[in-house]
Amino acid sequence: MSIENVDNARSGLPDIRPATISDLREALSRGFSDFRSAPLHGLVIGGTYTFGGLLILFVVNHLGYAFLGFPIMAGFALIGPFAAIAIYEISRLRERGEAVTWQAMARGLTPEVKRECAYLGILLIFLLAIWLKSGAVVYAMFFGMKLMSLSALWDQLFTTASGAGFLLLGHAIGAGFAVFVFSLSVVSFPLMVDRKVDFVTALITSIRTVQASPVIMLCWGAFLGLMILIGFATFFIGLALVLPVLGHASWHLYRRLVV
Repeated sequence: MSIENVDNARSGLPDIRPATISDLREALSRGFSDFRSAPLHGLVIGGTYTFGGLLILFVVNHLGYAFLGFPIMAGFALIGPFAAIAIYEISRLRERGEAVTWQAMARGLTPEVKRECAYLGILLIFLLAIWLKSGAVVYAMFFGMKLMSLSALWDQLFTTASGAGFLLLGHAIGAGFAVFVFSLSVVSFPLMVDRKVDFVTALITSIRTVQASPVIMLCWGAFLGLMILIGFATFFIGLALVLPVLGHASWHLYRRLVV
């Protein structure tokens, strides 16, 4: 046992195994398998997540804050791991050879698990609020305080220097937020669902997982972002499929990396 593993045992933290490309492929393969085994459950959960995103965008556009549309979509993707809690429980039930039913899922998501997941969910929502505020600040830097319609903003983004600057700075800030939130949540929610640990232990373990193999894990994060972007590009319809498949895959990646 390495010195690091001894320290982990003393602190109560799980051991971490460095990730490989084969781990990502195997996680995706098993994720598809889990989805095919319980498609109705996955689509209901994914559909609820999709409806929530559409409702938020409708309200924001109705209030005249169309410029927050892209930050909201990007930020909405950041809380996907929290929305996938029930997806992780489906994979856990399948691993144990148990029937996947709504009742069994409810039993597995105990009050203790829900409480710890809620703590981390609140943290993610707080980070989402900061991300949206930063989006408003960047908008004001390039376009002033005047609100624009979605069509007018679209023209500004791709025909003016201010629009190019807005996109460049906004994407840079968004990438930083995405990497930070990904590090906090990549295995934390599955760990809490599986082992009933507190959210602080889950956060530390998630960060250590990314630190153990940063290049591979950031590739995984980029892949998740690309798939969610495709879901957005299909007018959110694809999200109903993307969320459950990626949720199942994230569970299996957690199981391979957290010893």
